Amino acid sequence: MRKIWIAFLMMAPCLFAQGDENDGRLVSGGVVTNFLTDKNGNNLTGKIEGVNFVAETLGTATGDLRGGLGVYVLSLTPGNPTIFINHHHWVTEAGDTIFLADAKATAYPSGVPGLFSAIYPNGVNITGGTGHFAGAHGNIASWGAVDQNTGQIVLRYQGTIFFAPQH
Repeated sequence: MRKIWIAFLMMAPCLFAQGDENDGRLVSGGVVTNFLTDKNGNNLTGKIEGVNFVAETLGTATGDLRGGLGVYVLSLTPGNPTIFINHHHWVTEAGDTIFLADAKATAYPSGVPGLFSAIYPNGVNITGGTGHFAGAHGNIASWGAVDQNTGQIVLRYQGTIFFAPQH
């Protein structure tokens, strides 16, 4: 009986593994961004592709996807938790663009006024890009903190990207 369990435990990962037909790669790193404001301290608002946004961030990413990252906050629903619908724009250090689907972020009060823990409950889906990311897809999970007092955001990200086959 013990040999059967040992064999099962050794084979179990194979039973649950997914195919890697598109060169799946684990990625991780960090993000540091700031809410952008005008000279009076008001959030920058505007319109992108005909859709209004209520705030904007801009910052840097480290790790495997290092480069510049910004977010248009398309909607903000205050409460406990506060819900954000975000549109991301990401350009890697190499100059490739990563296309991302709009995603829901959830922020929970921490007990310190203006400080929130934040998470993307379903991650952020990668829908393609340019250069190395052309035809790529995947999902990046992210969590961190939002400081409304300073307008700063700090996040960790981790996920898997499946790259299109190189011809």
